[in-house]
Amino acid sequence: MRPLDKVTVLSGPGPHSSASVQVRTEDGSWRRLGGLGQGWTELAASGVRADAMRLVWAQGAEPPAVHEMVPWFADAPAARMKLDRTTVDAEIGGRPVRVEAELEATRADAARGRMSAKAPKGIEAKTPGRVVLQRGGRLTAAVEISVPKDTPSGEYTVPVGFTVDGRTVRQQVTVRAYPRTTGQDLALGAAATSSADETDDFPASAVSDGDPSTRWSSPAEDGSWVQVDLGREERIGKVVLRWQDAYASGYRIMTSADGRTWSTAAVVRDGRGGTEQIRMDAPGTRYLRVQGVERATKYGYSLFSVEAFPVAD
Repeated sequence: MRPLDKVTVLSGPGPHSSASVQVRTEDGSWRRLGGLGQGWTELAASGVRADAMRLVWAQGAEPPAVHEMVPWFADAPAARMKLDRTTVDAEIGGRPVRVEAELEATRADAARGRMSAKAPKGIEAKTPGRVVLQRGGRLTAAVEISVPKDTPSGEYTVPVGFTVDGRTVRQQVTVRAYPRTTGQDLALGAAATSSADETDDFPASAVSDGDPSTRWSSPAEDGSWVQVDLGREERIGKVVLRWQDAYASGYRIMTSADGRTWSTAAVVRDGRGGTEQIRMDAPGTRYLRVQGVERATKYGYSLFSVEAFPVAD
């Protein structure tokens, strides 16, 4: 049983004056809300709790052609909100990133509300503010998130809400703030090694040789890895991976100053292949490893290149 605000019936043309719209209440009885009109009928239910609807017409009368019966529940939020993404990468001091919110009215009346985004210290977020959704309507509203230049690297949570008639629907955006990087690929020409190569035709050295036609390929093992030696410690802000068809659906970017003690700089759980950019803030990095966790195919991992970009001064 749920409380009803209104009910709507869409019916075909015809003499429907003898038909009535009824709902089944908590005690099992049927309550008449009103008569059926021509084509479109909407009746107030005044919060009555019900679990079913029906049309009743007089004996001998021609039944109406009914296209749709819609209950509008009084306990439902006046609107729904769905963000197109809940995690974003934002460059510190860079351009704003855009998150789109799909808003949908869920009541019989228009939804007049306000969007809000409560950004924590170090993060800025802008919303359209006041939003009007027509009955049954949808629209897309943008939330712009930016990270000022003095903000420390890290993850920040931005709650986004849409409030109508005192009720708020909420979602959160995780903002991963990373420093700006330069365009110099420090991995180009670096010495590369791996846990194992599939064959001599697909060596680890292919990931840093600068030749887009060569590639490294591993045996068909989830835990395979490939790494590059940058020659000296660097502060790495971005890694770009260019996968062949055999890519990783899950992997980690590991960093080390000495090649023995390793730290996790980034975790990817939804790898999609192609060209992937992974942001981080990893000072003291001389060795950089792509550590496989889970293969996306029955084959091993295959990479055309591993590129590493330092944080800009």
